[in-house]
Amino acid sequence: MCNYMRFGGVVRDLTPGWEERAKYLVHDRLPRALDQLDALLSGNEIVKARGRGVGYLPAEDLIALSVSGPMIRAAGIPYDIRKAEPYCIYDRFDFDIPTLPESDIYARYYIRLLEARESIKILQQALRDIPKKGEILGGKGGYTFRPVEGEAYARIEAPKGELGYFVVSDNKANPYRYHVRSPSYINLNALGPMSVGYKVADAVVILGAIDIVLGEVDR
Repeated sequence: MCNYMRFGGVVRDLTPGWEERAKYLVHDRLPRALDQLDALLSGNEIVKARGRGVGYLPAEDLIALSVSGPMIRAAGIPYDIRKAEPYCIYDRFDFDIPTLPESDIYARYYIRLLEARESIKILQQALRDIPKKGEILGGKGGYTFRPVEGEAYARIEAPKGELGYFVVSDNKANPYRYHVRSPSYINLNALGPMSVGYKVADAVVILGAIDIVLGEVDR
């Protein structure tokens, strides 16, 4: 998928029969899989015992640490960049921002399950409204350009939270400065405060509930 997307479109058209497979995926297979996970884990006594009341951190502390994504929404804050500052075509989709007040491990697990259901709703709408035809762009364009001098910051709602790009231009082809705000790196700062007062064995589960990607953390 990483080499399928292009600025302004995609590298090639979808193959015949993809629509039926996609409909089966978003209307049947994915909802059924989520229902199975919900039934298997959400009421499990071990999951509840290890997750409820463990790794608690109040919303104001999470905000002070610049935490974002499912972790902040599991603390009752309905903040999602797709709603706060809609980009691409998110303003065309009907979806909710689930929140939970507990701000513990179990809430961070369950909020992701709720968000997965909202993602399926978005996929269903996108599949319904996807254009059947589009302009084919041929030829070789000019890829090198000189942006005006200045700076800009743009952000999106990534699976782990706010993913931002800060770019400084000195009117040359290459950026003068380029910085990526990765949500995993920021969210990981909450591990210490979340672990205070709990057992060493809980630290592993607390880290898992933060749900980091090491590629975002390792600089």
